Formats: sequence, C-alpha cells, structure tokens
Amino acid sequence: MRIDPAAISRHLRRGLVRLRAVARRRPYGVVAACLLIFLLLSLAWPLPETADPQTNVVSLHVTDRSGLLLREIRPAGRGRPVPLEAVDPSVRAALIATEDQRFYRHPGIDPVAVARAIWSNLSQGRIVSGASTLTMQVARRIRNASHRGWWDKLAEAHLALRIDLRWSKDRVLAAWLNRVSYGNRAHGIEAAAQLYFGKSAIDLTLAESALLVGLPQSPTRYNPFRHLDRARERQRQVLRAMASAGDLSSAEADRLATLPLDLNEPRHIFRAPHFTEWLRVTRGLDDPNRARTGPGHSQPVEVRTTLDARLQHTVVQLVRSHVRRLDNEKVTNGAAVVIENRTGAIRAYVGSADFWNAEIGGQNDGVRMRRQPGSALKPFTYARALDARLHTAASVLPDIELNVPEAGGAFTPTNYDGTLHGPTPLREALANSYNIPAVRVAQELGAGDVLATMKDVGLTSLDRSPEHYGVGLTLGNGEVRMLHLARAYAGLARGGMLPGLRSVYWTRTAQEDTLYVSPRTEKAMDLSPGAVRIITDILADPFARAEAFGRHGPLEFPFPVAAKTGTSKDYRDNWTAGFTPTHTVVVWVGNFDGSPMRRVSGVTGAGPLFHAIMSHLGPGGAFRDPTRAGLQSVDVCPASGNRPGAHCPSPRSEWFLPGTAPAATDTCTVHRRIPIDRRSGLLASDDTPADAVDQRLFTVYPEKYHAWMRDNDVPLPPRVTHAEARRNDDERAWQKTNRLQIHYPLPGMNFHVNPVLHDQFQQIHLQGTAPTTWHDVHWVVDGERLSVDYQTAQWRLSPGRHTLHLRAIGPDGTRYRSRSAPIVVHDMPKTAGWSR
Repeated sequence: MRIDPAAISRHLRRGLVRLRAVARRRPYGVVAACLLIFLLLSLAWPLPETADPQTNVVSLHVTDRSGLLLREIRPAGRGRPVPLEAVDPSVRAALIATEDQRFYRHPGIDPVAVARAIWSNLSQGRIVSGASTLTMQVARRIRNASHRGWWDKLAEAHLALRIDLRWSKDRVLAAWLNRVSYGNRAHGIEAAAQLYFGKSAIDLTLAESALLVGLPQSPTRYNPFRHLDRARERQRQVLRAMASAGDLSSAEADRLATLPLDLNEPRHIFRAPHFTEWLRVTRGLDDPNRARTGPGHSQPVEVRTTLDARLQHTVVQLVRSHVRRLDNEKVTNGAAVVIENRTGAIRAYVGSADFWNAEIGGQNDGVRMRRQPGSALKPFTYARALDARLHTAASVLPDIELNVPEAGGAFTPTNYDGTLHGPTPLREALANSYNIPAVRVAQELGAGDVLATMKDVGLTSLDRSPEHYGVGLTLGNGEVRMLHLARAYAGLARGGMLPGLRSVYWTRTAQEDTLYVSPRTEKAMDLSPGAVRIITDILADPFARAEAFGRHGPLEFPFPVAAKTGTSKDYRDNWTAGFTPTHTVVVWVGNFDGSPMRRVSGVTGAGPLFHAIMSHLGPGGAFRDPTRAGLQSVDVCPASGNRPGAHCPSPRSEWFLPGTAPAATDTCTVHRRIPIDRRSGLLASDDTPADAVDQRLFTVYPEKYHAWMRDNDVPLPPRVTHAEARRNDDERAWQKTNRLQIHYPLPGMNFHVNPVLHDQFQQIHLQGTAPTTWHDVHWVVDGERLSVDYQTAQWRLSPGRHTLHLRAIGPDGTRYRSRSAPIVVHDMPKTAGWSR
C-alpha cells in the first residue's frame, strides 16, 4: 500500500485537536506522540538535489567526426543511464534475489531483515550481517557520505523511507542499476555491459547478468579482468540466490555457472587511445572543473572530434604491419598523423605501433614526442634562401668538401651516400637531400635566420639558442614534434599559410546544448607563396630526386604528391613527410628507447609506410598553377643556372620568383667548344694545321671544382698549346715540380670528432695527384706511411695536430715529396655530421 503525504497531513491536524485533551492527563505519552509526529513530518522533507537523475555519473563520449564512439571519459568513471525497460529482465531478477528478496513488500527498510541482522550480530558478538535494502543502497549513493557510522545508517534508513514515499519500485531499481560501480570506472549497468561484454544491457544473457549483478559488492575484488576466478565464484553465488528465490532450478543455476564468458579484452575499452588521451590531458576532460562548460557550467556528455575512425583504423593496421616487416632491421615502433589541409582537422593520429605493448613503450606518444627530424627541415631552409634572393631553383651549389667552423670547433658534413656530387643545381640538391649544399645555404643565411625560419613555420619545440644548434639545424639536429612538423608541411601545401590545427568540432551538454569550438586562427608563414610553390614543385619532382632515390619508389605516385625524407644521426629516427593539395601525412619509424636501427633510410624505413597511407587517401587534386603565385618559367642550362648557350646539351625550364630569372644576355659559359691539336691533345694554335684541329666540347666549371673534376674523371681543357709546351722551359719546370700535389685536406684546415657518429663518418678522403709514370705513390701522416692506395685513402680523424705529405718515386729513381699540409682535429663536436 502506498503512503499518501496529503492523507498524513489531514490525520495530523485531527490528532492535534485530540492531543490537547490527552496532554492534560498523560504528559509522557504526549512527548512520545510528538516525536512520532516529528518523524512522520520529516518524511515529507524533499529529497536531496543529488537524487536528481542529472547528477548521475554520465559518460563523456568522445566520438569521431561521424559520431562513432572512440572513448568514454568521466572523472568518476563511465556511466550511461538507461530506463529499466532497456535492461534485460534477468538483471532485475538476479538483483532482487541477491540483494533484497522482500523488495516489493517493504517501505524502503525491511523490519524482518533488521531483526535478523540484530540477532545475528548479537549472537556472534560482532557485525556479520547488515540489513540494507536496495532502497537504502540507493540512499547511500545519494548521500555519498565519506564515512559510515550508526548515525549514517539511520540517515540512510530515513532517506530510504522518503524515497519509497515518492518513487515507484521500478524507479528505485533503475536508480540502483544506473548508480552503482561495477569496477574499472564503469558506473551503471549499461556502461558495465558495454565494458565487459561489448553489448547493451538489453542484450545480456542470464549468465552475464548474474556476473554483473555480483560485481558491485566488491568491484576490485571481483574485477573480471584481473580476478576472473573470483568473479565466477561470485556469479555462482548470484545464480544460487536466484535458484533459492525460485527464479530458476538448481540444475539450471549449475549449468549457467559453467558456461564460458565472452569477456572483452581490456584494450578494447577505447579506440584511438593516443588521440583521446591527448584530448583528455589537454582539455581536462577528466577534471570536473575544466570539463564543465557552457551556460550554467553544464555537464558535457559528448565531444565530437575531427578524427575519422575508419581512416584511423586503416592507418593503425598499416603502421603495425610495416613495423613487423622491419623487425629484422631493429625497428620496434612507428607513428603517423594525417591532417586535412583546408581545415587543419586531424583525421588520423597513431602514436605507436601498439598502445598496449609495454615492451616497446607503446603508451608513449610518437605524435607528440620530441625527436630529431633529419633532413625533413631542409625545405624550409631552401625556401628562406629563395625568398632572400640568395639563390634560385637553378642556382648551382658546390657539393664538395666543406669544413664548418662552429662555436665549439668545427664539423665536416657528409652526404648520405658518401659521395661528392660537385656542382649541383639547387633543385637536385634539395630533391636528393644532399647535406653539403644544404649546410652551405644555411651558412649564407646564418644560424639565427635558420632558427627563426623554423620557429616561424611552427616548430616551437626548438627552444635553444642559435649557437646551440648552429647551421646543422638544417640537417635536423634539433628535436621537433610530429604534430608541429605536420602543420608546417600543411603550411607548404596551403601556399605558405599555416592552418590552425583542429581536434574538436563541438561539445554537447547534458541539457542538449551544442557548443561549437571556434577554429584556431591560421597563421601566415614568413615565406612568400612563390617560394613555397617552388619548394613544392621540387618536392613533387620525381626526375629531380632520381639520382638518390631512383624512379618508381615509395615517394612516387600516379598523382601529384610532394614528399621529403629525413634520417637522424646514427639511424635513430626515420621520417617521411609530404602532402597533396588535400592531405598532409607525416610518418616516423624508430625505437622509443633511442636505440639505433640497422641502416634504415627514408626509402626503406618510413617511405613505404608513407606511400601506403597516401595511396589509401588517394588523389588530392593538382597543385596550384605556379603562374598564379607570380612565378616565371625560363629555360636554363642546369650546369650553370644561366640561359642556355649555343653548346648546352640539355637545357630545361625552371621556375623563378619575379626579378630573379637570368637575363637574356646571361648565357651559359660552362659548356664550351675548344680547338684541340689532335696530335698532342693540347690547345690548337694559329700554327696548327686545319686538318689537325678538333673542336671538342668541354664542361668548364670554376676552379674550385677542378679537384672534384679530376677525382671524377671530368676532363679539363689543356692550358697551353703544343708549341708553347715545346718552347716554354719554365712551364715544363712548373709542371715537373708541381706534379705531386695535395688537394685535400688543405693546409690549416680544422676538423672535429663527433663521438656519437659511426667510424665511417669520422674519416676524411685524402686527395692528391701524381704523374701516371711515377710509382710508389703513398701518403705519410705524422711520419707514418699509410699502407693503402693513395687514390682511395681514408684517414681516421684523431684529436690533435697532424702533418700530411704525399711521396713518390719518379721515373729516374728520384724521390719526391709534396708540400706539407698541417691540420688540426678538435674533440667534442657541436652538431651532427650527416642526414637525409
């Protein structure tokens, strides 16, 4: 029978009239009556605000761009309140049989259970039994008291009576099922069903219902993820209680207790773990003070992110499979991020190959971790040089020996392939990722300008001084975050406009208010659209990078893609970054513990993974017409960077910023036809018979390249005529005394030993020349003869002062010695020596 508060009030008014008469005869009875009346009146007190369903633990759902659930986050745990109709009836039966078999026959407290508990506790001399009904357990959670004494028990009983006056029994059951903790931060039967079985509460089987109903008694002790045997024993207790209550037979209870449980793996709790964890930390999604938002500080219930769950799943699988293929190369991890260029929206975010694998540090986030990017920074250095009008894409850069003085000494950059390529157009230098030309350009700009450029494109983790990085920063000796690098490359894709990265579209509150997140403001790079467009054209040019990367490799696609690789020193980090007009993709492979890989390059390491992701994304359209960026196309000779001359064999077109193209009169002087006397191979003179003259084509580079030309069998034209050679004794004497020469190292040069690099990068190639008719040509270093071929000799750098000579024996048995070349080798380098 339900109690009507209005009826109570009417009876109380009548009772007050009678009390006046009784009070004169029985004063003690009046006191007792007053206490009873006070108790009855107190039942009319309103319920606490915490009884409001809105105060239930409600999950904050982090969803992908289409609404697919990625993760549930809440300071107090997961919770998804559902009506009793959305719960399988077996849950109700299991709950009542286990916790409160007289639930439908008491008014919130059970006098029979109280009496039984008192007798049991007195007979045992200690508390062995409680008398909490389901309604009292709901009251306990509404009160949320930090301790429980006798007063708290009385307060819970009083609140239970008030709840029973106002709520139906079904509402009490729903409140219990939606409020209790089922362990692992799951609050409510729906959240528990999803967590442990991956299904809704309406779809639970009887065996599953029995397991879940048993968990709230001690969620930690019965945690099925850690103590499945204990959880199964508790399940058997619930099934036996149901059999005792007549809900099923004993045989059926025993059978259900033996059925296997299809429990979820703990790792299936959420998708995109690194991404959602990043949001949880940066947006305070598990901090009640930061999570509440909007009018009246409403409770958020959904955060709609920019992530594409389908793409995320594909990228995760590609990263994992690629890392497995590189297992023999000592690669244990990889990371990737995909950004939509137009909006800056993050579409995929994979922080490691396996979030749940502790052996590889899977919960480290490679997208946010600071790592050395290698040559992936070179495009920004070259873009700055183009904008500063120091060079054009056709400029010829010296890829020859270079010694770089720095604050702490000097270092000698080398190319990834260990080869010097001589005069190299800027287009090929960048596309093939040659280190020496990049360092030369950085020297021209200065370390301060290079660092300022990197910060301007959003690489804010480069927080040290220019002196700390030096010009080696262009080779990637500073540490950057993948997310920042991706934004910088997206800026190139957008013609020099950095996007504001977006991770969230909107937040929805418990009051159904949708609060949109304003896009972050885009920022212009301090690089002109024209310079950016030229860099994009170079990075998308498969012919320009063919010498180092070959054709039809992982950087080549059937649609326009601009891409750049990067490898840090000692093969610790390998990158590929690139973009189409639509998407930017950056990938990394390596090891979180910093251990080196086994000679993994951009082509074999990150490149194939980049190719797989970009191929899945598909064509992103055509890059912007260069003429729209104000660029001018001019035919040039690649050997000189000037307009083609009459003898240039392979001119090509190149893009130039306004005012930087060579004038029509600036023609190539590198390719020349020179008259040669075929009888001697020397210059023809006026006395040379016409039938003895050959007009031979020579490539005549400036003198600084002549040593490289000799080493690479690039013929130099003769200096004298046949007649002059015969007449000029001084010239012949000059040739004789200067035939034994040291070309590298030059006297007075400084070198630096880097203890981090392999031995192969701590050597210099000794270069010298001697006549072919001389024998026993050899190098002498500090008085010690090197027992190697003088033409291929490599000398291991050793700190200190050293003196080098080249010695040989002439045809007449005379011993000759070149001029000495004193050098200095310093210890403790300032920066890395190579990158790609």
